Amino acid sequence: MAQEEGRPTLSEINCQEIAQWASAYVDEHVGDEQKHQIAVHLAICVGCETYVKQIAMVRDMVRLLPKVVVQPFDSHRLRQAFAARARPSPAGS
Repeated sequence: MAQEEGRPTLSEINCQEIAQWASAYVDEHVGDEQKHQIAVHLAICVGCETYVKQIAMVRDMVRLLPKVVVQPFDSHRLRQAFAARARPSPAGS
């Protein structure tokens, strides 16, 4: 069937592209055309639909975690501890 003039055809999006765009799609950081392409693919591909649902679930669960505030003193102490571990140990230890 011929393409109607003035109406662009939607290019097919594949499973690899879904994997690349899943987080942006879940966070609604994709344009309308891309959003439509992804939605069409998810409607016909159970594997990708499951994958995107899992990404959404992980994002939702992470948002439920308590916020951790690192105090400047703690950051300094951690840097010192990492630096001490990176130094070679004295001979014979």
